[in-house]
Order: sequence, then structure tokens, then C-alpha cells
Amino acid sequence: MALPNEFINDISSLKGLKANKDFTRFRYRFKVEGKEYTTTIDYSSKKAWTPKVRKDNARKEAELFKERKKVETLQPFNPDTKVSFIAKEYFHKKCADTQWTNDRKRLYELYIEPFIGNKQISKISEYHIDSIRKNMETTNHHQYKEGGNSIRSIEKVLFQVLKPILEYAKSNGAIQKLPQMTIPNRPKRSQRKRKVKNASEKLVLLYNAINTRYQNDPFYRALFLFAFHGRRWGEIKTLHWESVDFQAEKYTIEAQYNKIGEDQEYFLPADIQIAFEEICLDKTGLVFKSPKTKQIMDSPRRQLSKLKDDTGIQELTMHYFRHLLATALSEYGAAAPVMSAALGHTRSDTVDLYYRSANHLKGSQDAITQLEKIVSIQNL
Repeated sequence: MALPNEFINDISSLKGLKANKDFTRFRYRFKVEGKEYTTTIDYSSKKAWTPKVRKDNARKEAELFKERKKVETLQPFNPDTKVSFIAKEYFHKKCADTQWTNDRKRLYELYIEPFIGNKQISKISEYHIDSIRKNMETTNHHQYKEGGNSIRSIEKVLFQVLKPILEYAKSNGAIQKLPQMTIPNRPKRSQRKRKVKNASEKLVLLYNAINTRYQNDPFYRALFLFAFHGRRWGEIKTLHWESVDFQAEKYTIEAQYNKIGEDQEYFLPADIQIAFEEICLDKTGLVFKSPKTKQIMDSPRRQLSKLKDDTGIQELTMHYFRHLLATALSEYGAAAPVMSAALGHTRSDTVDLYYRSANHLKGSQDAITQLEKIVSIQNL
């Protein structure tokens, strides 16, 4: 049995506004762009108000509510828009559907959304950004890491995730200017860029350690040789067998798995080809599946620890391989396009540091030739 309608009195001054029997509660129903909205206004506690006063105030409040909904529907980007909505629109409409974007979404969910996701964009200030930064300095969401995040990680969240979202809000008229965004006592980029001493010796030391320790383990031998040849960990862990062309001696880092959202082809080094031939697995799907879950691997920290012990390079990480490679190639006078190809760079600001090349396939082949010379010379 349907409940009786509480709101039986029409308020003539505003279509869709109705009141209960004694004009203490009001309901307003209306549509904007075909979508229906309803709000209830309760003046039960306003006993001293006359019915006329309650009706006048209900009409004003209802009109304000409708105006807000119009703005939200017809002008979704405005000073009252929530940060979470703007972030969702930014990732959906401005970012390519790549692993790089998914990683940025995850960083937003972990470090930004809990602090400001539910706040109005116009209310975001330097204070809120400092709160995000301070939280990252003391906590992290890495399974195997204690303490806070590195400056590099904090920069990534603030300048590669939050700042583009705020700029998107500004370009759509939600805010007039971006709040101040700084990292106190942050070293200059030139000071932070890791310049490895004795890079050539260390690179060859690692090469020999990889081939010795994993002589009978082609899985990890191939994995670390990819790092040795300049691939990012995100590119290694998402490489698929279908992207490896043995006949053409090349492999492709697909757009959805790299930083720039474009397919990048690289020459397949002979040492990795040999390791691949020794891998007695069904060569479909991910090349480097987790031994336990058969899904994408976590960073191979235990194996890295073994290589640290083998080489004495205690600062070794998957990214450190790239620092070693860049410095070693530079020490041996590698040409600018060769260095760029080895690192897989295309962004102009990064390219200015490590040079530029659009031909990664040819350039990476030249880089391999240069690396072979370095290994040969250092092993004399």
C-alpha cells in the first residue's frame, strides 16, 4: 500500500515546490537537462515564523538549490567542483590509456584523494599541498619499504600527478591560478642527477655478475640484462612474448606500457636472445610472470640483494642500471642519438639531459655495439 503524500499544497510562486499540511516542510522537484532533482526543506523548528515567511524562505532556498544544480550540470568546472571530479575527468579525457596513466591514477588514489579529493577546487591552498608532502615524507605504500618516500617519489606525485590536474582545472575555468607547490630544501636537478663514479667498471661488474649468478637461470638472466641495456622496470615487467620478434631481432615496448604513449622498437641483444632460447616456458603472455601468481611481478628485491652482495654496489636498484648505462656511454664518447635510444627518451626536457633520437631501433643497436666494446675493454 502506497504511503500518503506528505506534500499536498502547491506553492504558486515556484513551479514544483510543494508544502505539507501546516507549511513546515517543503519538497522541491525539478529537471535540468532531462535529469530530475529533489530536495526537502525542513522548517519544523521555526515555530515563530508565519506560514508566509516559511513559504518565502522555502522558495528562495529552492531557487538557490536549483541554480547550484544548473551550474554543476551545465558548467561542471567551477570553483565549487570537487577535486575528485576534476581528477576523474582529467585522467579520462586528457590521458592516454596506458600503464603510465594507470600508475598515475594509483598515486592519486594513494596520496592525493584522501587529503583533498572531497574538497572544492577553489579551496585548495599551499597548506593542503604541504599536508600531502609531509605525509609522503613519513609514510609510503610500498610493501617492502619502511619510512617515507624519496624526494623523487614526492616530486612525481606533486608535479606529474597533482599539478596537471590543477592545470586542467585552471584551463577549464574552475580556478584562476595554481597554489604554490614547492619542496623545501630541494636540491637543484643538476645536483640530484646521479653521476656515477667509475660507471664503466661498475657496469661491467654487473654484467659479469648477472651472467655468472644466473648462468643456469635464463629467466633472471634475461630480466637483468634488459635492465643492463637500459629498459625501465615498468617496461620489463609488462613485456609480452607477442612483442618479441626473434626473426627481425627486435622487440616492442607497447604504448600502453611506456611513459610516452607511443610504441617503441628496440634491437634485441644477442645475450638476451640466448637467454630467451633457454627459457622452457609457454611463450605467450607476459615474459616475466611472477613465479607465484603468474601475474605481473613485483620488483625483484631478493635477486637485487644478491647482485649487491656479488658486486658490492649497495646502491643498486632497477633504475640505477639506467644511471650506470648513461654515464658509461658518456664516458666512452657515445653519440647523442645512441644515448637517447638506449634510454628510450623522447621528452624534450629529458632529451636535453641525455640527448635525442627518434630512431630507437637503429640507435639501440648502436648502443649495444658500444656496450660490447666497453665490456670487452674492461674485461681485458
